[in-house]
Amino acid sequence: MSRGFVQLFNSTMVSSITQTNQQDELHAYFEDFYSDSFRLTPELDNALSDILDTKDPLDSSEFNPIESINRMFPNASLDEILQKLKQKMHQLDEHTKELTRTQSGAAGQESIQELEAAKKAIQDLFAKIRQIKEKATQSETMVQEITRDIKSLDYAKRHLTYSITALKRLQMLELYSNARIQHNIRCMFSVTAVDQLQSMTERKQYKESAQLLQAVVQLIQYFKTYKSIPQIAQLSNSISKIQVDLNAQVFQEFQHSFSHDGALTGQAWILHDACLVADVLGDTARNRLVGWYVDLQLHDYRAVFRPNEEVSALDNVSRRYAWLKRLLKVCDEEHNNIFPPSWHTSELLCERFCEYTKKDLSDVLPKSQNSDVKVLVKALQLTIEWELQLSRRFSRTDAHHPNEADPLEPPSKFVKSISSCFEPYLGQYIDAEDKTLSEMMVTYKNKPQNSEEDASAVVLSSSTDLFYFYRETLVQCAKLSTGKPFLDLCQLFGKYLVVYANEVLIGKLPRDEKRTIALEDIRYMCLILNTADYCFITISQASFAFDGQLSSLRCLYAFYSRLEEKLKEKIDEGLQENVSLEKERETFLNTVSVCVRALVRGVQNRYDPCLNAMAKISWATMDSVGDQSPYVSNFQSCLAECVGMIGKMITNKRYFRTFCDKLVESFVVKYLNNIMRCKQISEVGAEQMLLDTHAIKTSLLELHSMGQDALGPMPTTFAKFVNRGISKAETILKVVMTPHDPAEGLIGNYLFLIADKSTLNFQKILDLKGIKKVEHPSYTEAFQQQASQQPNLPENSQIMSSITHSSVTGSSINSSTLPMSITSSLNNIASSASNFSPSQLSQLPLNLTPTSSPSGITTSSPSNDSASPSNIGLATGTRTGKFNENFRKLVMTGMSFRRDIQERRDRQEANNNS
Repeated sequence: MSRGFVQLFNSTMVSSITQTNQQDELHAYFEDFYSDSFRLTPELDNALSDILDTKDPLDSSEFNPIESINRMFPNASLDEILQKLKQKMHQLDEHTKELTRTQSGAAGQESIQELEAAKKAIQDLFAKIRQIKEKATQSETMVQEITRDIKSLDYAKRHLTYSITALKRLQMLELYSNARIQHNIRCMFSVTAVDQLQSMTERKQYKESAQLLQAVVQLIQYFKTYKSIPQIAQLSNSISKIQVDLNAQVFQEFQHSFSHDGALTGQAWILHDACLVADVLGDTARNRLVGWYVDLQLHDYRAVFRPNEEVSALDNVSRRYAWLKRLLKVCDEEHNNIFPPSWHTSELLCERFCEYTKKDLSDVLPKSQNSDVKVLVKALQLTIEWELQLSRRFSRTDAHHPNEADPLEPPSKFVKSISSCFEPYLGQYIDAEDKTLSEMMVTYKNKPQNSEEDASAVVLSSSTDLFYFYRETLVQCAKLSTGKPFLDLCQLFGKYLVVYANEVLIGKLPRDEKRTIALEDIRYMCLILNTADYCFITISQASFAFDGQLSSLRCLYAFYSRLEEKLKEKIDEGLQENVSLEKERETFLNTVSVCVRALVRGVQNRYDPCLNAMAKISWATMDSVGDQSPYVSNFQSCLAECVGMIGKMITNKRYFRTFCDKLVESFVVKYLNNIMRCKQISEVGAEQMLLDTHAIKTSLLELHSMGQDALGPMPTTFAKFVNRGISKAETILKVVMTPHDPAEGLIGNYLFLIADKSTLNFQKILDLKGIKKVEHPSYTEAFQQQASQQPNLPENSQIMSSITHSSVTGSSINSSTLPMSITSSLNNIASSASNFSPSQLSQLPLNLTPTSSPSGITTSSPSNDSASPSNIGLATGTRTGKFNENFRKLVMTGMSFRRDIQERRDRQEANNNS
């Protein structure tokens, strides 16, 4: 079928262009296309016809598309064809409607029949459900009839079991009495078990009484539901009376066995047996006995350490604990065999002692607020140590593993049992630490700079002293309290961290910017920066990656790291959210930023004389281009000396990279403004200044390699940053190099390179070139005319705005917009300058300074065999004759630029003439 459609398509295309002159060519093309691409074998064609079973002439193997089209369109008129097609469509619509009506009638009859069948099926289902329910009811009735007798037997069995159990328990009571079986149950209880228990009580046979009482009490519990029976009620009352008598007798026994001062006067074994009876009598009897014993033993303690006595003062708190220690020794040696271990009598004695002591100290502490804080701290330390001893003495540890505490066991009840009363008064301790820290800050601020004599030091010694003091104080305070006083101390430490950052570190930075900054000052600023970074790492939660020369302090860093996390581990859980050193971290980060800016200002202070020397050069009278100027060599020496020291001193190289970025940023702004100071500049002077700028850029690109540990490739982003900044100066100098006659050439280069329409900026270039003020109007008028023809130019270029705004970051001019002659490499420029011969310059008397070319090619001087920072800024000698490759390329750059300007001017004149 597809073959037939392709034939029809091809034939239609042929017929549609039969009236053109190309009919034969197109006919031949389609015939060849059909025969080459869509010709099927006769066998395949016949097989497809049998499968599809179609009578469409398009599917015939002998289908001739041209004849078919001619039959369909016998003439050029389309009206008859359209009429036939409409009739055919009408016939098809009628046929479709007929088929739809036929199908709908048959389907509706079948749907009614199916619905009736579904209803009948549902009725049959309900009938079957009713039958099942009726059969289930009949089955339930039948089961109930069968099991009616079984239920009666089950109830009888249950009652019989209860009766047998009761009789057996009564028999057990009889066995404990060791008497003969009586004929009467009441007689058995009253004469045997009860009478025997009464008899043992009168003879003080406490051990046997305890055993018999325990059995009787357990058995009588079973008969509580039978108290409505007179005999059982009488028996229960008799046993209760015996318990009361035993309780009173045991308590009286203890009173007679101890003197009024708590000394044992009776026999210990009798008291031990009496304790067995009290243990059976229950918690009330046991607690009464233990409470009496504890009060008796602590009676003398209450009498000796009475309020308002000297022995009760805060400085005598150790005598309280010594007194209890002696008492516990007596209890262990003399009273240990009296009480059962499960009673924990000694532990309860210590608990009561802690209650009394806490109450006494709560009364003493308000009266001791004006006393020495050392007395308070010592008393608290002794109290905490005593609590710790009691906790260890009465800890519930495994007998086989005494050193392993159960992690699920609650904290000891002795922890903070006394020391908690000290917490409201620990403000004196916090005030004392506040005073100590204040004095330390004063000492740190007044400490002279030359006291940091250790050349190997990388941080100020005051920072390590401060954090050591913090560690010792925190450990001590954690032992005294982990509650509100500990939080107050954490906040106090945070306060003095901020004071240390702002008043000690930042306060020691040089403030007099007019004063000459010495190398020792720069070294000290590096120490301050390292100290701020060290403090930031110390108080940070996250672990840190060590970077730098602090191998000697590696252990110290690890010891003090994660200060905030350690504080949260120590403080009480409810106060953890109040511990935060985020403000302190931000303060030290700000201190690092201030130090970086101070270092930049310090280096500026060192190289400012070089820029002043640049401004004093007579650029207007310069008639030839030589090697780099002396001020450039001095600048390179200053940069290598200062940045080299900074690179060695700064331990965190991330901050060194930041310093390099800030230094380049500030230098670009100062350099641009310094160029504007050099009025006026001739074209030759601009070429010389461009050469100097290239040398300066080379030194700036080498900043990252300065410092013995700052090895590695220069970051690409830094190189782009330097090139963007220096390109501004290069662009201005290239405009200045343009001759001002004719004015169109200068204006054209300005609009192309600086690319703004600011008249004020253009006048700055005129001033820089030394054009007289009276000539400015003609230049500015021509400038405004040409600028108006370029409406897309901005009002102010970033290049010129950097001159007046020192905060400009030196963001870039896109180098892709510069002409090829300017943006091409120096080597390409050199190779294109065919009319330049270096030998012509050999007669110029110039002072040459060895330097490195921008492309990394070294000079021919033997003293400059490396591009390392150590060889930058060495003493220079005067030589004449052969120029180094760097100088040759830079000179050729200026000549090529001039030639490019002349070519553009010639092309413009030719266009105007044409």
